[in-house]
Amino acid sequence: MWQRKIFQIRMRGGFTLIEVMVVILIVAAVMAMGGSRFFNPNENRRGQVRSFAIQTRELRTNAKLQNVTLRLAVSMDASAGHKFWVESANGHVLQLSSEQIEELSRLTQTQREEALKSRPKFQKDKRHPERKLTGGLKFLSVELATQPKPITEGVAYINFFPAGLSDEAIIKMGDGENQLWSVVVHPLTGAAKVYNRAMSLKDLRE
Repeated sequence: MWQRKIFQIRMRGGFTLIEVMVVILIVAAVMAMGGSRFFNPNENRRGQVRSFAIQTRELRTNAKLQNVTLRLAVSMDASAGHKFWVESANGHVLQLSSEQIEELSRLTQTQREEALKSRPKFQKDKRHPERKLTGGLKFLSVELATQPKPITEGVAYINFFPAGLSDEAIIKMGDGENQLWSVVVHPLTGAAKVYNRAMSLKDLRE
């Protein structure tokens, strides 16, 4: 009798109890193996920080192989979302110092264009798509050895040069409450190391 009912359920396109249990077991196994990564916001943020650090390491290698200056653009715009992308320019292009920027600001627009005409122009590198931080993760600040104080808004740039050198920088990332990471970029090796605490260039040098 019960066999006939199961057969009738199958004919109507339904599922047997055993089939339902098998599906439940499969779903439970998937969640146990890796599903927690997608539902745990803390793990999601850690994964994004690791991915950001890996990309930073790759930029040094790419700059050397392609003989270009690559710069990592870190956008800290609350309205548009915190995100990062990569720009490139041919050859070795030094970032303008704060004194040079101030000097340019005193010129007229025509004079500025003339002064900057010979500088290679940076363009977005299509080989490195723009990425947006998710899950409440933010860029809190970017500290550069070439700047007098940390950058906490707008766009900060970290340069990677053809000779294998890079800007000395610390990028702080976190949720603004409990979690905080510091991604430290070494100027001689371009290596990016992640610390689970707040770091500063002064801390590193001491």
